[in-house]
Amino acid sequence: MKAAETLIEYGNPIDPAAMVTPPDATKLELEPGHPGLGDQGYIRRRQELFALCRKHRLEGLGPPIIQYNAEETRIWREVSPKLDELHIKHASQLYLQAKRELAITRDEIPQLRHLSDRLRRETDMHLVPAEGALPYRTFYEYIGDRGFPVTQFIRHGSHPEFTPEPDMIHDCLGHVPPLMNRDYAELLTLIGKAVATTTHGEQVLALKRFSWFSIEFGLIAEGDAIKVFGAGILSSTGEIPYSLQSAEVKREPFVTDVVIATDYDPSRMQDHLFIAPSLPFLRRELEALVRRFGIAVA
Repeated sequence: MKAAETLIEYGNPIDPAAMVTPPDATKLELEPGHPGLGDQGYIRRRQELFALCRKHRLEGLGPPIIQYNAEETRIWREVSPKLDELHIKHASQLYLQAKRELAITRDEIPQLRHLSDRLRRETDMHLVPAEGALPYRTFYEYIGDRGFPVTQFIRHGSHPEFTPEPDMIHDCLGHVPPLMNRDYAELLTLIGKAVATTTHGEQVLALKRFSWFSIEFGLIAEGDAIKVFGAGILSSTGEIPYSLQSAEVKREPFVTDVVIATDYDPSRMQDHLFIAPSLPFLRRELEALVRRFGIAVA
């Protein structure tokens, strides 16, 4: 991929340097249209958790123990059973096996500190508390060191079926279970090391798109069936059936050069998805891409 003076991300031109040296948000900012805007109680709770998790992240303290309130528990108990039913029908076997091993229940919001301890024993991964959505390169720098950043707030109760940003449900019921699989963990770690090593913004963007259309919003083939693989789909009761059944969604085979040239809009339901034939296929494709970019990873 040739270097460019500007790159296109989310339909807008960006400076490649912003991919390599991203800004660091020091205070909570909810995007326009966020369902929590105008709810002062929700905003105060988010600010509290933002400050606590940011402190724990920057000081390397691990996920804090959170005392979740009645409203947060209600949302978890509303969303978790619905997701569980959809997972049984539509999630990949890799995900289902890992979720069973972690024994995440429908009734109680798990403490990420405890899940982190379990992951460390199984795959040498651990969880890093995140105050919100971290800049992409910052996010994957942690992953390169085998730490996965996770949020600890719960989405707004007015729209429990979807969240415009990563929240506890997205992370805990989407991203965390597959980290129990060593091959999956190694795929993630390789992306992290490559992103943390390169100094080229266009390469960071290409790797971001590779992970978006696999780790975040990927589909995977299992026999004659297509199953959900990506965490962004797995954590949304609306996105799971939409991704597999809607006539509005374009689904095509995962071809790396097509994937890394494809832009997307993260603020809405995804109508363009790629189907990977297997997890080992994704690992081979990623290794080939890293070699092509000339990124030397340890």
